[in-house]
Amino acid sequence: MWFSDKSFWQVVRGSKALRLFALFAVALASLCDVAAAQNVRQWNGTLALNRQPAQVFANTLAEWRSLWSRVGQVAPDLFEPGRTSAVGIFLGQRSGPGYSVNILSAGRRRDRFMLVFEERAPDDVMMAERTPSAPRPVAANPAFAPGGAASFVPQSAAPPSIASLPPIPSRPTGPPTSPWAIVLIDRVDLPITVEQRLFR
Repeated sequence: MWFSDKSFWQVVRGSKALRLFALFAVALASLCDVAAAQNVRQWNGTLALNRQPAQVFANTLAEWRSLWSRVGQVAPDLFEPGRTSAVGIFLGQRSGPGYSVNILSAGRRRDRFMLVFEERAPDDVMMAERTPSAPRPVAANPAFAPGGAASFVPQSAAPPSIASLPPIPSRPTGPPTSPWAIVLIDRVDLPITVEQRLFR
């Protein structure tokens, strides 16, 4: 068989193959560690009892139960002290429906566990925030021009009417909401950092 050939093993010993294999094994172990770090469970909703923005960490069973009391629910029987940790993200009160917490990523980054989230809003609100607002025309007041002759708008031009301005997008109305998310992380050996990504 080819692997019993002495010349093959002599080439392997004399080359960098073993060192490359060792590096590959270390890289594979690192990837497995990252995959294990990404083993999370999450829950979310729109009506937390907690109406103020907050990020709350839970490392004990009592903290886990307290975290769930902020959303008015009984904590799931999944927390394992010494093996799991949790993070609660509360956006605070919002003016209507359509807001939520969206977890973008959860995993190890160097020496810490990074949890990245964004706030989702109704489509018209997100479009308004992504689109730069066009400057509205300003009518010149002849009283501020020296002698009444110089102005930004010719004297003969009529100021724009309210009807000619672009409409302001309307949002769905409804009772206030308070979006939240709770993330259960299957590791306790790393500090947890929570980062909010702003949509552009």
